[in-house]
Amino acid sequence: MAARTLFFRFNADVRPVAWVHLAALFSVSPLVLTQLAPRTGHTPAIWELAVIWLVSLYARCRGPYSQHNHAHLAVFGSRALNTAYDAVLTLITGYPTALWELHHNIGHHRNFLEPGTDVASIHDPKTGRAFSRVWYTLRGNATIHRDAFRIGRAEALRGRPKLLQKLRVELAVQAVVLGALLVWNPTLTVVFLVIPNVLAGALVWWESYVHHLGVPSTGIYDGSVTTTGQRFNHVNFNIGHHTAHHEKPTLHWSLLPGRTDVIASKIPEVCWRGASPGPGGLVAPVQEPRDAREVRPLASATEPIRRTHPEGALSA
Repeated sequence: MAARTLFFRFNADVRPVAWVHLAALFSVSPLVLTQLAPRTGHTPAIWELAVIWLVSLYARCRGPYSQHNHAHLAVFGSRALNTAYDAVLTLITGYPTALWELHHNIGHHRNFLEPGTDVASIHDPKTGRAFSRVWYTLRGNATIHRDAFRIGRAEALRGRPKLLQKLRVELAVQAVVLGALLVWNPTLTVVFLVIPNVLAGALVWWESYVHHLGVPSTGIYDGSVTTTGQRFNHVNFNIGHHTAHHEKPTLHWSLLPGRTDVIASKIPEVCWRGASPGPGGLVAPVQEPRDAREVRPLASATEPIRRTHPEGALSA
């Protein structure tokens, strides 16, 4: 089992938590520095603000990956610390953690082999063909709140209302905090928080697109792309080990490479990638398997797909 500290369930979480707080620090510091200017005698110059903005954006790119992992397995052993961390994550990503828990954990993980019910499917449920990457990004950002509330209400009707209640509370807190910051300094709040959070939301969908592109999707082991690039997985906290993640969604992210090794023989060649999960084009084509003689991939990224899987094979 991975080592643990007094506060963290896993020592590996120190790194993503540090990135998240660095992003928060650099996002809020311009407002503080400007407020203190009459006392310090120094008003931040445009170039200084530009440097801070770039640093905050670089750190913020780790936020969605950190929040994704936290939504599956809370970072801290303390409920109070997790709640505080949720607030910081919401500040630097624009997404409340409950949004991930409803939309991603339930809406996507339970249904990722079924484009008609998967709220994060890259395929149009009407045609079975892949969306373009740009449209997928825009569409996802525009519908995530609506779909999360729909899932939350459905869960409440099944006697599980806690996530819907959590989402409402987190959205209320987000509105109060953002409103206060807008009153304090509207220009810097828009520049350092609102705009970067829109970009962070777009990053979630842009990056998610390639993790289920060009794979047969007939079951858990051929329904995702597995990316083994060390640099990619270091930066994104092992999101590349996507098949292992879908097989065991609550397995801590630091343990996913080991799980990939265990199930490697079950993953078809067409599902493996090297340095990155796929091309970054606006409409990404299916990447050929490493040995096309062993696996027959989809003919194209826009070919309709048909999925079958055993009942009860999926879990949230």
